[in-house]
Amino acid sequence: MEELIAVEQLIIQAKSKGVNFGKGDPYNRLRYYTKMGWLPNMKRKKGERGAAKGHYPAWALDRLILIEKLKDDGLQNSEIAKKLATQSGLVGLRALFASPEVRTRLVLYTSFVLLLAILGAETGLLPFGKSRGQVIIQSAQGPANQIIATGSAFVPAGARRLFVKSSRVHSNSRINVSFNNDYSPAARFWVGEKITLEGFYVELDAPVAVDAEFSWWVSD
Repeated sequence: MEELIAVEQLIIQAKSKGVNFGKGDPYNRLRYYTKMGWLPNMKRKKGERGAAKGHYPAWALDRLILIEKLKDDGLQNSEIAKKLATQSGLVGLRALFASPEVRTRLVLYTSFVLLLAILGAETGLLPFGKSRGQVIIQSAQGPANQIIATGSAFVPAGARRLFVKSSRVHSNSRINVSFNNDYSPAARFWVGEKITLEGFYVELDAPVAVDAEFSWWVSD
């Protein structure tokens, strides 16, 4: 729900921030700004005593402060209008994303898109991660028959090589590696030497900046 501020409070707060309404009635200055399109129309809202009073959106205070600054900078009305039009677009976007309904929809849509992307990457339907984050397979040609060992490890910050122990590794084992977080500034990784019944090396083309966790699995 949009936050509103009563006209009287808007004028008081604006004056305290240095806004000059001139010698006339501040209400007339607000009406003039509304006519120029610099402020939105007032909204009628009942007060505590039931009487309807004029209210502006709370962001109108920042708008008045900005108008005052632009006038002090010597800008003409046409130039001020352009500046305010740009800000109005930003205010509209902020108001849109402030809506709980919009935020909920964005979360749902984003989650759905991410799920599709993950499924596409896992099944190979989408060509994501050709260098960064891809699953690298080191073995003879042909599909994996059966997963015989799995685990997780991490390359310590400042390192670019790690030995993973596994007694299920053979020279012809298919080894899959997938990093679970960022491993920059490295851009590429691969499975290096495989030592039968002992394990294998995971190597990167540059030392990682932070601990880089990865998952691995071995198949025949």
